[in-house]
Amino acid sequence: MSTQQAVTRAIETPTHSPARRWALGILCAVVLIAAPLLLPGYFTFQLSGVIAYAVAALGLNLIIGYTGQISLGHNAFFALGAYSGALSMAFFNVHYLTSIAIAAVVSFVVGYLAGFPAQRLRGLYLTLLTLAIAVSVAPVIKHYKDITGGMAGLFVERPSPPAWLNLSRDAFIYYIMLVFAVACFWLVRNFVAGSMGRALTAVRLSPLAASSMGVDVARYKVLTFGIGSMLGGIGGALFNFSIGFLAPDSYSLMLSVSFLSAIVVGGLGTIWGALVAGLFLQFVPTLASDVGQALAGAVYGGILILCMFFMPKGIVGSLLKYLHDRRVRASGGRHG
Repeated sequence: MSTQQAVTRAIETPTHSPARRWALGILCAVVLIAAPLLLPGYFTFQLSGVIAYAVAALGLNLIIGYTGQISLGHNAFFALGAYSGALSMAFFNVHYLTSIAIAAVVSFVVGYLAGFPAQRLRGLYLTLLTLAIAVSVAPVIKHYKDITGGMAGLFVERPSPPAWLNLSRDAFIYYIMLVFAVACFWLVRNFVAGSMGRALTAVRLSPLAASSMGVDVARYKVLTFGIGSMLGGIGGALFNFSIGFLAPDSYSLMLSVSFLSAIVVGGLGTIWGALVAGLFLQFVPTLASDVGQALAGAVYGGILILCMFFMPKGIVGSLLKYLHDRRVRASGGRHG
């Protein structure tokens, strides 16, 4: 199939959502709601970290997996959301829910503006641009220490449950983050499910061919970069509630590399790959450190290499491909 034919197919083929997925969705909802009521408090705390990472990874997956724009600067938007949310509470005494909205708006505006030069670049040049953004995050935070706290960091007051609600603080924070995460995943699912998603697929396959089919490539790239950055900022603001402390070294280039590695393992261009990425970011470094502090990097890299070698489409992408091939074989068997 030629590139032009692939783009045409991407634009014209509707995306279907089988009704049988509702059963799986309900089962997942029951598990997610019951988790903090059945699990120890520390594990609930870890699951909150998974949610924050998953929302941020969803944004990077949208940028890379759906439009093909390579970005190493996602740590900047994660930090931007974290600090804009924390500083709005510290300096303006806004409600913690309002701080998430502020983080979302700030991250979207900055990401949308950054999308204009980014959409004009491709390949190595775009990678270098986002790399420059990534390495500048920690120095900028340290430089404006009167505002950000510099190397000393910044404490964030974690939300407390109302007196009438019989929940621990970790469980309460988990549910808040879960509500935001569900909203983010639902919005992105709707964003990529219809004609918008097919246009993004066409842009990823071939911007030139997509443009010849009437797709406004520049508009879609800029908008997607803005939305992906916004999700990164929301993830950063949610992460504030999970740990209650911000430090510049937490937003180094390695965070961006970890995000990129995680979405590759989860599955580029898949919604649920971001959830796997969140699990990867939260638990794999800890498990690697348990094996041995000196070998943590080797274990982390080994897991990534194995996933890429045996599941080149990522965990979710490979699973979806397996299920698709199985349906095709079953359908062929019935008609044969």
